Amino acid sequence: MNKRFFSLVALLLLASCANTVKHTGDGVASKGKAQSQPKQHVAVSLEHMDATFLYLAYQQAMQQGQFGLATRFLKALIKKDPDTFSLKIELVDLYLHSGRTDQAVEALQVMESISTEDIQSLSAQELSDYQLLYARVLMLNGQQQQAVLLLKNLLHAQPKNIQVRLLLVRMYARQGEFQQAHNLLKAGIKLIPDVRLYEAQVQLFVQQKDYKAADKKLQAMQVKYPDHEDVVLKRSQLAEQVGDVTKAEKLLQAYIDKHGADAVQSFSMLANLYVRQERLKEAVTMFKHLLPLTANAGSVYMSLGKVYYQLAEFKKASQAFAQAVQRFEPQSPQKRISDAQATAYFYWAASLEAQGQDKEATSAYKKLKSYHTFYVEAQLRLASMAIAGDKLEAAEIRLDKLVKDYPKNIAVYEMLSTLRLQQKAYVQLLKETEPALALEFSPVLLFNRAVALESRKDFKHLDETLNLLLEQKPNHAEALNFYGYSLADRGVRLDDALSMIKKALKQKPKDGYYLDSLAWVYFKQGKYQKAVDVQRKAVELVPNDAVMQEHLGDMFWKAGQHDAARQHWQKALELKHDNPSGIQGKIRHGLI
Repeated sequence: MNKRFFSLVALLLLASCANTVKHTGDGVASKGKAQSQPKQHVAVSLEHMDATFLYLAYQQAMQQGQFGLATRFLKALIKKDPDTFSLKIELVDLYLHSGRTDQAVEALQVMESISTEDIQSLSAQELSDYQLLYARVLMLNGQQQQAVLLLKNLLHAQPKNIQVRLLLVRMYARQGEFQQAHNLLKAGIKLIPDVRLYEAQVQLFVQQKDYKAADKKLQAMQVKYPDHEDVVLKRSQLAEQVGDVTKAEKLLQAYIDKHGADAVQSFSMLANLYVRQERLKEAVTMFKHLLPLTANAGSVYMSLGKVYYQLAEFKKASQAFAQAVQRFEPQSPQKRISDAQATAYFYWAASLEAQGQDKEATSAYKKLKSYHTFYVEAQLRLASMAIAGDKLEAAEIRLDKLVKDYPKNIAVYEMLSTLRLQQKAYVQLLKETEPALALEFSPVLLFNRAVALESRKDFKHLDETLNLLLEQKPNHAEALNFYGYSLADRGVRLDDALSMIKKALKQKPKDGYYLDSLAWVYFKQGKYQKAVDVQRKAVELVPNDAVMQEHLGDMFWKAGQHDAARQHWQKALELKHDNPSGIQGKIRHGLI
């Protein structure tokens, strides 16, 4: 079984104000009656709330990144005071920040609701900011020509306004008018040689896939801004993008050599470059250099731990992840575990599990709650550990809850199917995982369903399932071997079976089980000595499999070597074959 390491966003709850209404029989407030009546709470709409409260709530929502909630508060404020110019501008900014196209019309309506008097009262800078915002809203609404006209007029009045120039360049680039975009940038650089304009030139060349020109421009920028790390990072990224990894590495290393401890981003990029190139030992060295430069940041320990994990150095990985857990510790005991710390706990648990420290791993996995990113993955690991420890009931309880809570998570169904195979609950497996087939393609799920179908001798659906799997994953070795063996065992399509198993063996030439399948095809084809020769190699690789010993006995018998056949049947008995009476019958009477 393959190991798979796989948030709910916390919602901000707003407690609304309420009025308590007393009811009496005659309209006169009676102390006794009032106390006997239940209180009814009537929620007050946002528009009826105090403006000061709304503005404070808006600011708090912004600070917490709850932009949808902030938008609601701001809209309520504007309804209370429809002529407030500054609030309308803030609301449009929020709409643009969300990037949601469905709010484009609302943003335009807000801009158009601003009075002429308000616009005329603006200072020159405020008017410029207003017009720039208006152009962005027009762009969002697909009114490109109006936006271009507005920006060109604004740029004519303020030729040194970099924001306006860059926005106009972006619009030309979107329309494929790259020459006009380049001309705008060149003219801007003559007026004011700002680094942002040079960067925009590079972006244009990249958009045009003119990587040579982009690198040439970056090289010129590097000469002009030798201490500007961003330029080196972009050159390196571009070099890697076009496949020149050596150049990418040299650029970063040269900046590190010159700037030392100030080259933090270059250290980080070089380390990650090594990871992508699978030069993991070098990545370890680079992350170790990075630790003191970042005050031993938890994120660096996380990266280091992941590299150690890839190297199968699980003890070192767990030590690095433990350090990350400490670095991400909440400021006070009352605070809940952050998502960053929960992620560190997850990887720590995985590295502990890999070392066989299941008790410690379990404790760490259980730190994750339903609002954490890796919660489901942690629950799946706990279920997997329970299955491996033959605690099938505990695994079943955990997985049943996951299926109810996360009915569209394919990984949950994959683990559930693994549990059902362990329980030999084949009918249940097929019934429970049927809804998952419509979710997404899953080789694991299809393979497990194939095993269940084979066990039920439902060969029609077995073949359909394996064909579907192999259409998407034609080199899936396990499926190729399983399908080939099944066909051989049924004595059908033996040429297809042979082709499939040979294809699987190209990927795993020393897999004893695959060799057993190959030998079984030869046996079914009547090539008994050839079957014996292959099966002897198979049992050398897997000497303690009772069925494989039985197969070798069958092959020896058909090849005319009856004594050798009985020896291997006897071996199958000693290895606790599932059908001892059948093996004993072969020993006494041979193959009938």
